[in-house]
Amino acid sequence: MNRLLLGSGGPQVSRLCLGTWPLSGQWGGAIEPAVRAVRRAFDLGVNLFDTARAYGDGTAEAALARGLGDLIRTHRSELVIVTKGGLRIQGNSVVRDCDPDVLRSGLVASLRALGTDYVDLFLVHWPDPTIPPAETAGVLAGFVEEGLVRRTGVSNFTAAQMDEFGPAAVAQVPYSLLARGVEREILPHCRAAGVPVMGWASLAHGLLTGALRPGHAFALDDWRAYSPIFRGERLAAVVTAVDRLSAIAADRGISVAQLALAWVLHQPGGVIPIFGAQLPEHVEDSVRALDVRLDEAELAALGRLVEGAPPVLPDAEPPHRATAGV
Repeated sequence: MNRLLLGSGGPQVSRLCLGTWPLSGQWGGAIEPAVRAVRRAFDLGVNLFDTARAYGDGTAEAALARGLGDLIRTHRSELVIVTKGGLRIQGNSVVRDCDPDVLRSGLVASLRALGTDYVDLFLVHWPDPTIPPAETAGVLAGFVEEGLVRRTGVSNFTAAQMDEFGPAAVAQVPYSLLARGVEREILPHCRAAGVPVMGWASLAHGLLTGALRPGHAFALDDWRAYSPIFRGERLAAVVTAVDRLSAIAADRGISVAQLALAWVLHQPGGVIPIFGAQLPEHVEDSVRALDVRLDEAELAALGRLVEGAPPVLPDAEPPHRATAGV
């Protein structure tokens, strides 16, 4: 798999990143097939893995460690592990909390779950508006000095918040054919600042695989069963748009997931798509996106096919501590 340099002096990473939210137990069903998908991804050339403490309160991090197995010991220098902190479990929900003690305790727990003494990238999962971004950046810089973290960055920050945070090794943003709002300000800001970008939910939580239809019955332990994104007219409108993409993909002899990931891969600035996989076969399908070539006219045409479809974004952002009554 072809590699790129993740920022000046950064590690060499695969052009695709395996996201591990499906390993959290929040997507319905057993997670062991998704655990096996981790090793399959590495075998196919993926060396960039994204996780977070908030994914099942460490469940995904521990499952990622199981999936990597002895690779953490024998091939640690080849792995680029990204985890995120700054969200704290409160009852049945999470709240934003970048208190230094919360960040530290979360990072220590993440290292323990991952079975490693450092992470390659540690990101603030969501900005905490009660704490200045520059102050949080200083706390993370301390983790780098201690050797717990190699590089730091941000996730779900606005351009102004990134400026306040200061230099970041990477920025994660929601980005797919069905979520393009970051093109207006955030992506140009990152390109101008030289900040590498990872696009999360590049398959729109499974919608850009073509596997979900109106009326789909999700398991009760699948977060999508309770999300308005996957209900009624909103879902039907998205599926109609995805069906148009599926027809184009079929004409090319590829899957709609490959087409959707290839669209992200061809965007200016070298955005790295984060894709999920609940089965090893999902990884095998997704990595073939690297072989898909799209010209400017095709990229524009794909964008037009989904114009008017409801954007697939989080239902609600995690509240900060003040609104949560903390």
